[in-house]
Amino acid sequence: MPRRIVLALSVVAAIGLTVAAMPQPPAAPPADPAPPRPLPGMATTPVPQPQPQSQPARAAAEVPLNLFEPLSAYPHQTQAAVRSVLLAGNWMTRMNQSQGRFMYGYDPALRQALPGDHDLRQARGALGLAQAARFTGDEKQAAIASQAVLTLLAATRLDPADANSRVPVHASVLCNRVGFAATVALAIYELPGADPKLLGEAEKLCEFLRRQCRPDGSVHYTDNTAEDPAKTDPEAMNEYPGLALQAIAASSRAKPAAWKTEAVKKGGEHYRAAFRARPHPLLAATVAPALAELYVQTKLPEVAAGVYELNDWLCGMQIPGNDARVPQWAGAFRGVATGRVTEAAPGPETGMYVQSLATACVVTRLTPDLDRHAKYKAAVSDAVQFLTGLQYGEANTRHFETTFRANMLIGGFHVSPLDGDLRIDATGTAVTGLVRYLGSGAEK
Repeated sequence: MPRRIVLALSVVAAIGLTVAAMPQPPAAPPADPAPPRPLPGMATTPVPQPQPQSQPARAAAEVPLNLFEPLSAYPHQTQAAVRSVLLAGNWMTRMNQSQGRFMYGYDPALRQALPGDHDLRQARGALGLAQAARFTGDEKQAAIASQAVLTLLAATRLDPADANSRVPVHASVLCNRVGFAATVALAIYELPGADPKLLGEAEKLCEFLRRQCRPDGSVHYTDNTAEDPAKTDPEAMNEYPGLALQAIAASSRAKPAAWKTEAVKKGGEHYRAAFRARPHPLLAATVAPALAELYVQTKLPEVAAGVYELNDWLCGMQIPGNDARVPQWAGAFRGVATGRVTEAAPGPETGMYVQSLATACVVTRLTPDLDRHAKYKAAVSDAVQFLTGLQYGEANTRHFETTFRANMLIGGFHVSPLDGDLRIDATGTAVTGLVRYLGSGAEK
């Protein structure tokens, strides 16, 4: 019997829950949630189940999850990360609604949906689910992620001046166009077995991003071409340009072009200089993965130097386990506001920091740099331990009614150690970091 069928039942034994339909709350998930994904390394009695008919099953060797058998042979953080991705993928699948969008968020205490949804947060959820589907080989998750991407593409249009460019329709004051286009493109590139037409749409989104790249390497992330975005919205510089560079780097991997390499290289140089002038953990964590991808493609030593510069600084922002002020936040990272380090509770952004350090681990193995690899491995492992602690599981939901917690809670990530609200973007961002960690070499 196929391994996936045998493993599919083990999560039921692991969490000991019966998933049943529940009265639908506002914007509730479908009444037929996906069956739980397997927790590797756990034996169970196989029971025949219907096989998905949507597309041919991928070869077992192509599914990263299968590399983690037996799971018990891996470090504790790796075991937690694998199980976390499986549970999160199931949760995001349950949160997907009939119109293709995810339930944005949920307040478990009040049992009601959260306000505040917008397209960029939906895109982060789609990206996370696409990565979970690629990691697990789950065809239903891949289909739902594809549908979510198609729904988000409806919020774009072809540029009337260039049919090769696809432009977000909403103004950036509602949903930043650069960040949205970049995240949707990344989601498409992460889809397992993405349709060539869908990949073509990702290229059109990257063409839009290309038009935002300036000769000095900066990315113009506001709608008014005459203004200086660094002055209009300086905080946004810490996130959206890096996402654009990540999308262009992913596009270069899928369809190489000289302009893509040049855009990421010059962008990395520009934002490294901006980082030195005004360091911020999000700026480091969004630019570094783009540079890491560029290094994998080009092996340029100056690109590796950029990855190391940003992640060396990021390691210095990590909260150590011996910090008596907030020992429960060990492994997370301090934030920065108005140029000063803050003591605000860490949250979903931790997934971005995990991704940055994980991609840096890949670079250390290629250069190679054994000292930095050991340093980054220790840092990312501690960050993974903190991040997986933000996920709802059986142990921290026993005070909720069984059916409710099975349908609405287990697998989702809450916003911070001080905020128990669930959000699709928080879960998607966490999955992005965890999947990168599980393929970085630091997981061994």
